[in-house]
Amino acid sequence: MSNRVFEVLQQMLKLKKDRSVAQSKRVQAEYERVRNFNLQVTSYAQEYESQWVKAAQQGDSVLNLQTQANFGLNLRATAKSQEPEVQALKSQSREALDKALHDAQRLKTLQSFLAKRKLQRQHQLEKHEDKALEDVLQARQRNN
Repeated sequence: MSNRVFEVLQQMLKLKKDRSVAQSKRVQAEYERVRNFNLQVTSYAQEYESQWVKAAQQGDSVLNLQTQANFGLNLRATAKSQEPEVQALKSQSREALDKALHDAQRLKTLQSFLAKRKLQRQHQLEKHEDKALEDVLQARQRNN
């Protein structure tokens, strides 16, 4: 194949790698955002539960205790309902990272192949030049 074909292929692989790396970063950021929000909601739920226990120990009104307990339960339910989304984003993040790594490896393999090919061509050219030089030297010795 011609060098131009390999150059185009290399450019295509670079673009593909760049896109997959960018996608991986976007999905990872979204996963982190949703996961952190979920952790925050869970933390709030724990906080309200501890406030509920304190209020119960201090003899707060039943209505206030029910309100705090319900709010804490709602926070827990919200956090639990987000778990599938968090897990899905975690999986998508891992898949996007795997794709980015795969694309980077493909590009690296092609670049390695091209470097070896260039080195081989250089050695062939040097051999050809050495042979031509030998032929010229032999021709001069025969003429002398």
